[in-house]
Amino acid sequence: MRAASNVLILSTFSHKEREQMLHHENLSDLDKDTMSLDDLFCLVYCTVDDYYTALVGAQSTLRRSPNGNPLFTDAEVITIALVGELSSYNSERAWWRHVHKNYRHLFPHLCCRTRYGRRLRRLKLVMERIRQQLLYQLDVFCDRTRLVDSFPLRLLRLPRLSGSSCPFEYAASTGYCPSLKEYYYGFKFHLLTDVRGIPVAFVLTPAFPHDSKGLPQLLNELIELQMYPCTLVIIGDKAYIGKDYARQLQESYGIELLAIQPKRDKDLPETAANQMFKKIRKIIETTNSIMTTTLNANWTYCRSIQGLLTKIVSKMMACNLANYFNSLMKQPLLEIKEFAN
Repeated sequence: MRAASNVLILSTFSHKEREQMLHHENLSDLDKDTMSLDDLFCLVYCTVDDYYTALVGAQSTLRRSPNGNPLFTDAEVITIALVGELSSYNSERAWWRHVHKNYRHLFPHLCCRTRYGRRLRRLKLVMERIRQQLLYQLDVFCDRTRLVDSFPLRLLRLPRLSGSSCPFEYAASTGYCPSLKEYYYGFKFHLLTDVRGIPVAFVLTPAFPHDSKGLPQLLNELIELQMYPCTLVIIGDKAYIGKDYARQLQESYGIELLAIQPKRDKDLPETAANQMFKKIRKIIETTNSIMTTTLNANWTYCRSIQGLLTKIVSKMMACNLANYFNSLMKQPLLEIKEFAN
């Protein structure tokens, strides 16, 4: 890669240098264990800038300011956000300070923190469009089988609710998490993946409604994003059981819902169908673990809906982008923790 005046600046990469950076042979030679954060910044920037140019074109298309071509580009804004997610920084302020202190050689025109946050929120739809293109690159739509699950996005523990300002008062609610065996105040994060565990779509619902209420919203989200194939087979856990519920989804959306059935008699062995579904569902449980441990999607510092949705979209895109890099490197998918060295 080229260095300008012995200083590496991402925005000075030419198209040829980006192609060389993202060449399959070059990526297959990379080792995630020895990859520096500078290398990760370069990889993410080259990918994001190419997709941004293809989908949006000139920066002036989205600009509200009279300055249609700022020195600190939109691709650099998205790059900083994605690398921050892969580095497990959940605080936007702490991550901006880290970049400002240690990586000004990559981002010499880095703007102030508040302006960076405003620009990132305005780029939420652009990140979602790039994420959808990454799904096509990952051949997600070649298979019609999907996995569905949910996990809590906790804002407050219930004992602290009475003394708090009740963030997202008209959107969040109290609910119960069976896995944690506790009540909490916040949202439910409903996630739909393919059979390899790659996140496809998500919706947020208040914590109180049942998991079965989130699946129709996920399907509506797929329809709006034009990512809904002719037929779908969705595998869920015990929260999605019920013949009437499955028939309703079949009539409304044309999907086939397969759920783990509860055991009526503890002395009887597990059915073959349940054994198969449980084995398949370990994949989405791995994805949930990545989203909650590496990407910190189960809690947030955000106090506005726009900021929260931007944060979640950036986490989803970071997960898809890491899976895309893994596919180019010919390494197992869902192993994204190694990128956060």
